[in-house]
Amino acid sequence: MKNDPVYIFRKTWATYQKVISNNLMFHREILTAVRTLLESQKGPLNVLDLGCGDATHIGKILNPGQVAEYCGCDLSPYALDVARHNLEPFGARVNLLCRDMVAVLGEAPENHFDLIYSGYALHHLSIEKKQTFFTECRRTLRKNGQVIIVDVMREEGEARPAYLDSYNKAVATQWEALTPDEQDQVQEHIRNCDFPETPTLFRMLASKAGLTSSRRLEKQTWHEAWSFTA
Repeated sequence: MKNDPVYIFRKTWATYQKVISNNLMFHREILTAVRTLLESQKGPLNVLDLGCGDATHIGKILNPGQVAEYCGCDLSPYALDVARHNLEPFGARVNLLCRDMVAVLGEAPENHFDLIYSGYALHHLSIEKKQTFFTECRRTLRKNGQVIIVDVMREEGEARPAYLDSYNKAVATQWEALTPDEQDQVQEHIRNCDFPETPTLFRMLASKAGLTSSRRLEKQTWHEAWSFTA
């Protein structure tokens, strides 16, 4: 039972929902900052959501009336099942793909999307794939289109081992809303899956890809939101 993928998803998803509801990763502040930026963009927008998970974030930063087309991708079919329900307000304009986000980007049409959004997914990639991510974003964005990234980032000058130690210490001492088992679950994920970069390196990768400007929208400890413009 414990190795069943549905059981694993439900367990990890339930833990992540506790993280969100208790604002342990500052989702409220960060998504408010992103929404404020996007409120001025009336649309209709073609939107690509990479690593969309259950798609709760996109519904908090965009109104259905702003969206002409929405494409989301994630590696978890179970998360996408939840996403289908959460995206019902967007209507028939929704397309969900159970695929790797870099592969989806590589096959996306040129000059097609107005907004590419990725929330807490990019830090799982190698630096080479992060560069590919930015390069492909530039190719598929329309003129003045935006990439918005919400993710964990290392402080300038902070090495990955120091980041892992500091973040896991914060989980152990500050994330009191989680049970010890849930804290262990989060810490194991961080040790095995977190490969965050610094903001300076992100800006360098984006510039190399041809994205012309960058802007920090919000920062709360290691949790940041950035926009990059084509």
